[in-house]
Amino acid sequence: MFNIKNNLTIEQNYANGLLPQRNSPGIFYQDTSCRSNLIDFSLSSENRRILHKTDGFTYEIVPIFFNLDIQKQIFQWLKGLKWISISSVKTIFTNHIFNYLYVFRYQSAVVAYSVCYFSPTISHIGYVFYDPKYSHGDLPIRLVLQFIIDSQQKGLKYAILVGFLQKPVITNAPCPVSNILR
Repeated sequence: MFNIKNNLTIEQNYANGLLPQRNSPGIFYQDTSCRSNLIDFSLSSENRRILHKTDGFTYEIVPIFFNLDIQKQIFQWLKGLKWISISSVKTIFTNHIFNYLYVFRYQSAVVAYSVCYFSPTISHIGYVFYDPKYSHGDLPIRLVLQFIIDSQQKGLKYAILVGFLQKPVITNAPCPVSNILR
């Protein structure tokens, strides 16, 4: 279902399994997502392996912003993939519910961005953009894993993960994505 407009809060929409549409910040849709109960999450040996293999990457979480450098970097990464237009990227960064940005670096060079929403009770990792040369390593998983770890450390109840499942899952049980990350 697409183009769902209602008077619910962002948290209520997430609780109902709805996600914000890419180019319409006040409109929601229902698609594959997972609301993972962070109380049940603990690092597994696989999580620790991923953290160890990616310990050369550094990151910071900053209030979301968009500038020409980010635009050029993401455009370069997306060139040829035809996954998302740069105008959609700009909307995600500048005119949406997302309020924080993870910036990952390797040897001082920016190699990835994660666009996220944090509230007092939930978090949502909406989009990740990274240098394609890292697509077959552990960095893509680290982006999501770090988001889950940080969300739990902030004392949040749920983390919303998108695009990993075949059908929507709303449950208090650990998210199937968490099982993949374990």
